[in-house]
Amino acid sequence: MKSNGVTVHQGQQLVDLTGRNRSAVPQIRASSQAPRTQGTQAGLIARRCGAAERLRGFTLLELLVALALFSVLSMLTFTSIQAMIDSRQQTRQEADRLAAVQMTFARMDQDIQQARARGIRDEYGNRRPAMHYEAHADEGLVMTRGGRTINVPGRSGTSLQRLHYRLEDGELWRDTWPVLDRGPRLEPFSQRVLDRVEAMEVRFLDQQGNWHDRWPPDDHRMMALGPEAEPENGEEADPAARFPVEIMPAGVEVWLDLEDWGRLRRLFAINRGDGE
Repeated sequence: MKSNGVTVHQGQQLVDLTGRNRSAVPQIRASSQAPRTQGTQAGLIARRCGAAERLRGFTLLELLVALALFSVLSMLTFTSIQAMIDSRQQTRQEADRLAAVQMTFARMDQDIQQARARGIRDEYGNRRPAMHYEAHADEGLVMTRGGRTINVPGRSGTSLQRLHYRLEDGELWRDTWPVLDRGPRLEPFSQRVLDRVEAMEVRFLDQQGNWHDRWPPDDHRMMALGPEAEPENGEEADPAARFPVEIMPAGVEVWLDLEDWGRLRRLFAINRGDGE
């Protein structure tokens, strides 16, 4: 249907593009797109605001709180690690100390078990008993020891040895001489055995089961330093025969007072064997 330049088809109005209503089409389209453009701009602004909100940094107060928490955690961690290191060092020191004490008593056990009844002459020519100890003196424990291995070409076996346990400046020392009857210029070989030792006490158990604070006991002291045996028929006597058979204890009790562990006691038995 056509009426006044307007074509109508099935109830819809169509604009005749040849008429004056041609310029109204862009205006209608522009007016219909304006609300859509405004909505797009509003959404873009909202998204930018949300992005800016997400990219916002810490405030000064939040930063101070975070630093304070980090400092506390760091201090706790450092304290825990330091405690672990100190505990490990303490455990290692205690283990080393235990090993040193055990080694000291083990060496004493070997020496006392191999004690032999053989007196000597010192550097001044004076006779000394095979085992000697004074209760309130600084001499320490002196004895003749057997069982020392000789590694010399053309000669094998064992030999006697003179040794001395003494306490000096809080340290326990072990002196040894390569020969028994030593000369005036023969110096001992000294070895530090244990440190932090305050005192050393020794007691002796005789064959009758009596304890003595000194050795030889008073009733056997003169016998230990008795006269020399004279050679017969002008022959030179055996050096060991110049000394009488000396009484030896059945056991030796040693007390060590340590600065860190207190008072320790060990009882050593003497081997009754006659071999060197």
